[in-house]
Amino acid sequence: MDGSAINVTAKSTISDFLTSPQPITVLSGRQLDRQRGETAMSAINNTPGVSNLTTGAGTSKPIVRGLTGQRVLVMTDGIRQEEQQFGDDHTVELDSFNIQKIEIIRGPGSLLYGSDALAGVVNVIRDKAPRSGEGVPQMAGLFNSNNYSNNKQDAGNFAIYGNVDGFGYHASANTRKAGRITTPNGTMPNTGMIEKNQNASIGLDGKWGNFYLDSFRREQTQDLLDNPNENPGLTVHQRLLHEKSHFHSFLIFPAGNLELDFSYQRNNRREIESKNKLFPIKDVLRDENVDIFDKSFQFYQATSKAKYQGLNLLLDTTTADAKFHHKPIFNLLQGTLGVSGLEQRNRTIGTEPLIPSYGIVNIAGYFLEELKLGSLTLSAGVRGDKRSADIKNNMTLGIAEQTKNYYATTNSTGLVWRIDKSFSAILNYGRGFRAPTPFELFSNGVHEGTGKFEIGKDSLKPEYSNNLDFSVRYASSRIQMEVNVFQNQIQNFIYAASIAEIDPNSGLPKYKYKQGNAVLKGGEFSIQAELTNKLVFSGGIDIVYARNQNDTNPLPRTTPNRARAGLRWTEGSILGLKDFYFSINGRFYDSQYRVDPKETPTKGYNLTDIGLGFELPYLGDGTSRPSVDLNVQNVFNVSYVDHLSRYKDYALNPGVNVILKISFPFTVVP
Repeated sequence: MDGSAINVTAKSTISDFLTSPQPITVLSGRQLDRQRGETAMSAINNTPGVSNLTTGAGTSKPIVRGLTGQRVLVMTDGIRQEEQQFGDDHTVELDSFNIQKIEIIRGPGSLLYGSDALAGVVNVIRDKAPRSGEGVPQMAGLFNSNNYSNNKQDAGNFAIYGNVDGFGYHASANTRKAGRITTPNGTMPNTGMIEKNQNASIGLDGKWGNFYLDSFRREQTQDLLDNPNENPGLTVHQRLLHEKSHFHSFLIFPAGNLELDFSYQRNNRREIESKNKLFPIKDVLRDENVDIFDKSFQFYQATSKAKYQGLNLLLDTTTADAKFHHKPIFNLLQGTLGVSGLEQRNRTIGTEPLIPSYGIVNIAGYFLEELKLGSLTLSAGVRGDKRSADIKNNMTLGIAEQTKNYYATTNSTGLVWRIDKSFSAILNYGRGFRAPTPFELFSNGVHEGTGKFEIGKDSLKPEYSNNLDFSVRYASSRIQMEVNVFQNQIQNFIYAASIAEIDPNSGLPKYKYKQGNAVLKGGEFSIQAELTNKLVFSGGIDIVYARNQNDTNPLPRTTPNRARAGLRWTEGSILGLKDFYFSINGRFYDSQYRVDPKETPTKGYNLTDIGLGFELPYLGDGTSRPSVDLNVQNVFNVSYVDHLSRYKDYALNPGVNVILKISFPFTVVP
């Protein structure tokens, strides 16, 4: 079975499935290979309690228990991703290759990670410089290719890595290009994308511990389909650049282990109304009547001004974290003490400012302890945050220079009862917080990505959540099962509401940010069972109800109730192929009529996916073998509208999609 013995690192202490105080899901190994998709977040879609908010093929962000955006914290190797997540169309800027493991923790994570983790935490563990150990080669490599028939998408990745006497290294590069999305009604214009990613890391390990230095760079151009009924022929697109460097060290001391993390990120987001406006005098430059000097000068003017056109945001973020994991005291008490700091600067340099330039400083301290008393484990912790936001003057937006200060105390308490070796029951309470973003406070303009004229409110207060979880888990050699129920009450919930006005210049509807109280409640059921030694059944049910308590309306973009069921048949060896499998999976979505008054309801639908795959018994890198996976999504080409698609008001979701994934590890020097 997949995930029958899993460890979670995005916590203060290592936990497995039965003993984690919060509901968890971990994807790794061949399970991750099978679920890997067009984006990094595609892999976690349809895991318990988790969906994706999508904008075409190249943009997706996680929805956890009905919440998304800056209420779900996405991290890479324990470092928060900072990439202007205020927009529904803003993707998580990671590539889907070179991922070792993905951890999803459902429920507030503010105690360890601060603002934004109201609904949960997604921690992506990337491939890095390998540490020394048995079977680790001095030099090995990996080639991946992914091909998707629906939008004629091709993706390729190449990596080289190894470890020589404790010195590890890893380097990779990949690219992805996609055309128009195809639905049962035809193709969707302006839905292509191109992305390029590069990564390099080095590391050193020994009896004293280990460290690594990792660097990542990503470029993406994403076309966005605007409503053809309102803006026919409009070619909105995004140009994204994300760079990140991360230093991590893990040091072993007699009293415990010390983790140090330092990171720097730069994110450049450009949203442009029309591709034709990027170089407004480009056609003039081809006129043979223009002499060489004038032609050169006009070209200089066009290219130098291009970067200022449309929305252009430059975000620099520096973080520093220190965690000390002390050794168990009397074999009863273990935990973590930590401090963290964040410094962030945003520069607004485009012709459409939307938000002002600003600076944010956040400092925090926390502790989390676990006390083991026989079959009971009690966990408790407290965190304090101080956040200061310096807002710069912006005459276009009508904003004067000012400072916003926020203070927050969050806490978490959990009780795990290990009933016997197979059963456990868990009760957990968590309080989280989220500071209002500069976008929610001060936006005042056209947001091309969402097709709205959005207006902030500078008096917004921080959100606070009070989340209660109860879980029952069972795990044996043949069955793994979990039942969760939860209620998440959010004070000062921030949302954009229509003010029934149209901006005369853009023709877009106006939305203004407001606050109220909200409640989200529901549950998750998941099961994996070995019916025979070769046949595994998996299934689950997710239910979410979300309501604004001030006006009694449902919250927008609430995940429809859904179910999933699948069978996977495996054969250890067949026709010389190893670990052969064939799978069939059904996804069943309820209609979503519990919607905000300005939101489009959607009908229910059922989808069928099939897949097969195998490994080759030769070559490999010592730990994995070459593999092939062939999947068909939406086998029957069903016409449907995903309630969580940004295109749901005017476009169907993709039709049948045949996906071929090849992974070819190899060894150069054993």
